[in-house]
Amino acid sequence: MMKKITEMIWSSLFLWGIGSPTALAQSTEALADIEIEKVSMREQLMQTEQGRLLLLIGGLLLILIFLMVILAVLMVKTANLILKKKKFEDGVVHLTFLQRFKQKWITGRFKPIDKEGDMLLDHDYDGIREMDYGMPPWLRYIFIGTFLFAVFYVPAYLIFDIIPDQQSEYQASIDDAALRAEARAKAGIVQITAETAELQSDEAVIKAGQVLYKKNCAVCHADDGGGGVGPNLTDNYWIHGNDIKGVFTTVSEGVPAKGMIPWKGNMSPKQIQDVSNYVLSLVGSSPAAPKEPQGEIRKRINAEERIEENVDELPEVDSVEE
Repeated sequence: MMKKITEMIWSSLFLWGIGSPTALAQSTEALADIEIEKVSMREQLMQTEQGRLLLLIGGLLLILIFLMVILAVLMVKTANLILKKKKFEDGVVHLTFLQRFKQKWITGRFKPIDKEGDMLLDHDYDGIREMDYGMPPWLRYIFIGTFLFAVFYVPAYLIFDIIPDQQSEYQASIDDAALRAEARAKAGIVQITAETAELQSDEAVIKAGQVLYKKNCAVCHADDGGGGVGPNLTDNYWIHGNDIKGVFTTVSEGVPAKGMIPWKGNMSPKQIQDVSNYVLSLVGSSPAAPKEPQGEIRKRINAEERIEENVDELPEVDSVEE
């Protein structure tokens, strides 16, 4: 029975906005199909006797406040019904619902102008007199609400450790990131970085990179890669690295000193890899209006040529006759 009551109170707490789940770091890439079990705030509270007791106290407090509000409304309505006839007989102006609401919850009840002198204080600042008006109702209710909120928050934060502090939240985010990294490793998902980027010639990759290039890069490097504000991408002269790692780094981190923004905030790692492969596919093409060479000449050598060069450099070994 106690467990059911506690669960009902927990639902009420969330409906009234008192519960606050622990803020955990969210990974934004390559985790759409991976689900990692997390311990919710409800489970944390239900695991300890202090948490269940605190929830019970908070729920009872909410119910008490709710009943008090209902009772106050009924009392006001009853008083209005009793005094309504007398007000009309005495010539008192009847206020509309919105006027009564504004007077009770926002502005408060103002005194007539001829009686405002009774509220003047003795303070006099260069002929300016101070009037002792009370706190506006809306501000007073917020002030009282902070005390009611503290009844739940202070024990949960300082005594029972139900609401974690910043250090605990930070450690929880680190643990969550470790779990997600382990899940990615088990699922065979590799985070694409400059170190893991792959040189690809697949038609789908080149086409995807071409779409990204024309949308984001052509304005500075021309549609055919011949260069404009940015350097020519079709020759063998390179300011930065001319392999997939170097191009990936240049696109991702940008070159702010020369006006190229870092694209890692606008493209995913997969998109950066695709557009880098497209840029490398432009080398050796013939643009319509190529820009003059910039940087140093760096000829890209494919794997077969590099193997042949390494073989040629090996020292000759005399054969041994048996």
